[in-house]
Amino acid sequence: MSKRARKRRDRKKKGANHGRKPNA
Repeated sequence: MSKRARKRRDRKKKGANHGRKPNA
């Protein structure tokens, strides 16, 4: 399991986590 952030194109779920995994 990688702890790397998603790629730049995955911007659907915005919030307090800027561009990172929505369930982080």
